[in-house]
Amino acid sequence: MSFNSRLQTVSLRQVFPSAQIVGADDICCELCLANADQASCNWVFAAGLDTESDSARDTIDAINLGAKGILTEQFLPSSVPQCIVPDVREAYAQICQAIAGNPSEKMLTIAVVGTHGKTTASLMVASMLKRVGDRVAYYTTLGASDSKNTCLNAHPDADAHQLAQWLAASEQNESPVAIIELTDDMLRSHSASGIEFDVVLFTGLRKSQRIDSLQARGIENAMHRIIGQLKQHGLVVYNADDARLNRWIERHQPNAISYGLDAFADVRGKRIGSLPGEQTMMISAGSCVMPLTSLILGDHNARHMLGAVAVGYAFGLELFEIVQGIERLQKIPGRMQRVPSTARCEVHIDSADQADRLAVALHTLAKSGNPVTCVAEVPEVATAEQLAAYGRVLERSASRVILTQSRLSTQLGQKSVWQLLDGCDDPSSIQIVPNREAAIELAIRSSRLGDQLLLAGWGANRWTNCQTKKVRTDMECAASILATIPSEPFQAAVLADLPKLRLFGGAA
Repeated sequence: MSFNSRLQTVSLRQVFPSAQIVGADDICCELCLANADQASCNWVFAAGLDTESDSARDTIDAINLGAKGILTEQFLPSSVPQCIVPDVREAYAQICQAIAGNPSEKMLTIAVVGTHGKTTASLMVASMLKRVGDRVAYYTTLGASDSKNTCLNAHPDADAHQLAQWLAASEQNESPVAIIELTDDMLRSHSASGIEFDVVLFTGLRKSQRIDSLQARGIENAMHRIIGQLKQHGLVVYNADDARLNRWIERHQPNAISYGLDAFADVRGKRIGSLPGEQTMMISAGSCVMPLTSLILGDHNARHMLGAVAVGYAFGLELFEIVQGIERLQKIPGRMQRVPSTARCEVHIDSADQADRLAVALHTLAKSGNPVTCVAEVPEVATAEQLAAYGRVLERSASRVILTQSRLSTQLGQKSVWQLLDGCDDPSSIQIVPNREAAIELAIRSSRLGDQLLLAGWGANRWTNCQTKKVRTDMECAASILATIPSEPFQAAVLADLPKLRLFGGAA
């Protein structure tokens, strides 16, 4: 991803007053790069960011490419000045922000952090604020916007240079607010260091299937660092329904606003009976109460809506403006996204590729009381235990399961399928159709009136048909199949299924 931004010459002595600079009184630069294979004018090389490469060799390569200085954690044999800092990752991020002109100081900035739901919460906050302020910049794993250009590519492992460029472009486009989804990779690499935040939204600390205790502690430590980046008036907004997050908040005691569906919170939502395909809840914030209706289903998504409400409440916005902004968001690609159709069944798409996320999606659809068929992709990156857990969720939560395998080779795919079936009490009840397009068509054409279909594992991402090599998405595939199925009036179908009563007149 590339953004146009103004670059400023900065002094490393001013940015890092306590750092040790060897070989010169100061180092001034217009760019700081982490790759030694990039050449530029007036630049400094950040050594040691790539743990798999040789820092000394990379430093020599950088000097040969014209680097004016080296940013490092330890003294290196070098013919150019070097700035020695305690943590090169944090220093690299801070200097990138300084070169970009510290744009976070000139706009409202919101960080979204947690083990789940970050993308959905970020887009809901963006929708809410756009309704109020018209221009909003956001950076999520589904895409980015600098408030002027949308559908920009965004990387879940974006480095500090990419974030600084995006933030600078957003500030140049006069966006009043920027929302950043901070992934686990970004937290580990400290790529957001140097950004000052007005609000940090914590969606939850629930352990996901792929996060062990060590990783969870690392995320907690990163969250503590993010709190240290709050502006003087900064505020934390957190999910009070998450018990582990509640305990973390109690330990650190930040200035905070809570939200939740079940726990006592500053911003609360109460579930109200809804029509098929939508959910409604009553929102209470302060002394104001207002209903909110959304086409995005699930309690987990309802909590993300409450998080967006809490952010608007923190900014002092009127509740009716907040609710209108959230209701504008009709869908989130690949997150419980409904496929528009008048056919006999309801089809939803979700990126659930972990057991806990799949369970949430299936539970959401099962609330209707109608049978749920799940077309599930065998997870690509998962241990045998995780695959078995995925199988247990499928067998217990879905009425019918069709397994597909589009990512792995035939040999690896077969092994993963067997490991997944190890978690099932009755493996014979699960159908295996490796071709995903064929599996989706089978599920749709064999469905009955009122059935619910969940296409899980790919979300909005594109996959390849094994036979035709055609690249498609679940949405494109399902929509094309549903278009060939005539709509069936609900009442007529119900009457057709009723038992027949034969009346006889006269003599038998």
